[in-house]
Amino acid sequence: MDCSELISVIIPSYNRKDRLPACIKSVLEQNYSNIEVIVVDDASTDGTETLFKEIKDPRLKYFRYDVNRGACYARNYGAERSHGKIIAFQDSDDIWHSDKISKQLKHLIDSGADMSFCGMNRVSKDGSHFYYPVHPYDPEHSLENFLAENRASTQTMLMYRYVWEQLRFDETFRRYQDWDFSIRAAENFKLAYLPEALVESEVGEDSISFAVNSYPALKRLYLKHKDLYSKYPQSDGVMNRRMGRRIHKIQPQEAARHFLISFKISHKWYDLCYYLGDRVLSIFSRNKKEEKI
Repeated sequence: MDCSELISVIIPSYNRKDRLPACIKSVLEQNYSNIEVIVVDDASTDGTETLFKEIKDPRLKYFRYDVNRGACYARNYGAERSHGKIIAFQDSDDIWHSDKISKQLKHLIDSGADMSFCGMNRVSKDGSHFYYPVHPYDPEHSLENFLAENRASTQTMLMYRYVWEQLRFDETFRRYQDWDFSIRAAENFKLAYLPEALVESEVGEDSISFAVNSYPALKRLYLKHKDLYSKYPQSDGVMNRRMGRRIHKIQPQEAARHFLISFKISHKWYDLCYYLGDRVLSIFSRNKKEEKI
């Protein structure tokens, strides 16, 4: 592969008018210049389109439609209209380091992989930050690793076009779409990890409401890949523990079921403690409801 290949960068955006310019700037100012940047406006209502009344850089292209369809639809829409043999995806509120593409392209070529993903810094509003992915990646156990935990957020991916063409983003997913894509990529292609933070990404506040709202999506991801989880019991245990922890404060009976599955696999004391605690709490809650009746 020629290192001068055209690379298509797809940026889906919805109501990010204030932050989108910095994101685009970080892509256009890459030290690898042979790129096209495709911004897909997912029916924003904040006047995002006014940013593109006068496009000065011919590498920048803007598409908009009038019905909000979600980030996965926007990514596929943009990729369909791209021309590069290599595709990267960026999120509209994140910043790329100026050497991201050049380093990642070299890594992709040198590794002989089909898709490369890099690290990133997750930065909170209070200024604290952590490196992502949190846990190590073992290329010999790629699929098992990805079933246990997502390690390739969308804005860290760079891949050959044929990877996206075969997989595409699942447009029915509104959450964990990058995780779903990564699992399928790990199942079907060779992945390579560049352990260097080349992206700055702001992370939202963690909260009980986030846990409640994310649980159904997490469970859906699990059920979609249930056959794969059954082949990798350690990852199955980790995923059930994660689902249990998301809801053990508000749905202890369901959480207990997840922790029991995890304990049967892991034999870890903390899974047992969580199971027993949520089991007792669910019985107590049920008895209180019966007393009221």
